[in-house]
Amino acid sequence: MLNFILELERVLKIWPDGVKWSLVQIGEQTRTKVPHVVEYLMDALTKNPDVHDPLSYNEVQKAYVVLRDRNRAALEALMDQGRQAVQQAVESYEQVMDKVRTMELTKNRRGAYRTLNYTYGNYLDLLPAEIKTSICSDCLRIGIKEGINFQELSQWLQRGIQHVMEHPGRDAVEDALDFLEAYGDYFLTEANGKGEKFLTNLLLRLKPAAMEWDLSPKLNEVASDFRLTEVMDVFV
Repeated sequence: MLNFILELERVLKIWPDGVKWSLVQIGEQTRTKVPHVVEYLMDALTKNPDVHDPLSYNEVQKAYVVLRDRNRAALEALMDQGRQAVQQAVESYEQVMDKVRTMELTKNRRGAYRTLNYTYGNYLDLLPAEIKTSICSDCLRIGIKEGINFQELSQWLQRGIQHVMEHPGRDAVEDALDFLEAYGDYFLTEANGKGEKFLTNLLLRLKPAAMEWDLSPKLNEVASDFRLTEVMDVFV
């Protein structure tokens, strides 16, 4: 239940204005099985809806407050443990970066790449989004120099953009476009148009958010720099 409450808190922060969600949809958003959502929310809600009945933000917000207050002590203990784990992960990352910098100075780029790859996988659930983005950037930078294959590098570009977008907003969209622009030229060198198709798909995924935050001109500028006119012609 504690993880559900924390997930529900996160979901409430990004709940779209005027939108209603059912218990099934709340389960999807909080990554919680529907029977558990029903169990946790039913006695906190002021009504007993069917799993497909729409619930407003205010209704779910009130239920969240009830659950949070009932479990305050346990939540505080869990969050304290989480903060400690995050701090330990950040300290481990800083130690790893000292090693990576030394490896780069001694031209051991392959070792630096592998070390960053391992660190990313080992601390994925604990490191802050900005550090995960930095790891993706370093893996791209080092990986391009080291001749890592297209498939691996394309995954790092996608992951980097995903981490930038973990906190949605205008700044996130701008940063995502900057991130893509910084490494896009490399992918255009891939034979048979594979890189062009990959970058086009990434930009098309970002286009709805760019339109929402009035950043279509910036997205079109990036697409134009890469000569990806298909992106500029698509309206969503």
